Amino acid sequence: HPTGFEAFFSRGRTPFIGLPSRFRRIQTAGIWWDEEGWREVIEAKNLSIDLGEFKLESVNLSIETGEIFVVLGPSGAGKTVLLETIAGFYSPDEGSIILGGELANDLPPERRNIGFIFQDYALFPHLTVEENILFGTRYKHIERTEEKFEKIVDTLNIGNILRRLPKILSGGEQQRVSLARALIMEPQLLLFDEPLSALDKRVRESLRDELRAVLKEMNQTSLYVTHDQTEALVIADRIAVMHDGQIVQVGKPDEIFNAPANEFVANFVGVETVLEGKVISHHDGIAVIGADGIEVEVAADIPVGGTVLLGIRPESVVLSAVDKVRESSARNNFEARVKKLTPLGAVVKVSLNCGFPLVALLTKQSVEELGLAEGRGVLASFKATAVHVMAK
Repeated sequence: HPTGFEAFFSRGRTPFIGLPSRFRRIQTAGIWWDEEGWREVIEAKNLSIDLGEFKLESVNLSIETGEIFVVLGPSGAGKTVLLETIAGFYSPDEGSIILGGELANDLPPERRNIGFIFQDYALFPHLTVEENILFGTRYKHIERTEEKFEKIVDTLNIGNILRRLPKILSGGEQQRVSLARALIMEPQLLLFDEPLSALDKRVRESLRDELRAVLKEMNQTSLYVTHDQTEALVIADRIAVMHDGQIVQVGKPDEIFNAPANEFVANFVGVETVLEGKVISHHDGIAVIGADGIEVEVAADIPVGGTVLLGIRPESVVLSAVDKVRESSARNNFEARVKKLTPLGAVVKVSLNCGFPLVALLTKQSVEELGLAEGRGVLASFKATAVHVMAK
């Protein structure tokens, strides 16, 4: 797309020359101008729709060019409805959709220049892989089609299956072909509806790394929905957590997983222990929270007397022999008893009773070395910095 002076004059605007830096990032109709030039943004503003069982309520999101934006949420949260509304399958009851700087509410799907990757691949069974990939170019002129075809085929490593029919492809191969067919059409936005959910675990883990690499190499702006937290963490530049048709938190993956905005987000992204308590003291950046008859020290600047929620991720909890309390550098140390051991492949989930429920995640080797078993006493420790404070 045009940059610099060409962009301004082609849109009939006056360039902002010589302005202080605080004015050099200006938004007009969904397109940002900054010192690096034009950067198109896909936007949804106050988007609402009620389809009975599924709905969207005042959804706001903005996706920059080349960004992989993941919407994460449980089944029924409204993720697919959001994709289908942006694609033009539904008209919003309220709000606006802006694509490439243009209001798109009334544009039919075929005029939105949006690609859609489905769970079931949607390949034409009677066409070869090559014919499937090139199918859309019959109806839309794509410059240097052959060159782009070769690049996409090489990037996705599917050159050896171009003459095959979809019925003899593996699930992973079919998904690569589906992606190639979408990419060659040069969509301004590519939508993904749980594209890896039908694949087995090993293929899914391999493809999610590959998918992110391909999308970044192609600088493809993408909106990707999933219920899988690990998938979101691996693929996303930013994540929006969705619940009951609403966006409840937006941030980078580490922000979502380590600093959830509320109890729902915390529970959904794997914060196994959430406690409610009251701030009873605060000194030198350390607050003491009274919860369930115990005191927890947290690294937070919060006023005394307030009620808060404390989130503790299971991987932040360290277990050791009860007599090792003096060797622990953590501020929070509690004698605990093992309630349950749940094997989870390479790790074991350890449910504890410390006077309050606490969950730890240990390797199998650590469990064996500690001789953990149901009813066994241990010391549970976690640092003040490992406790995340949320508003009640």
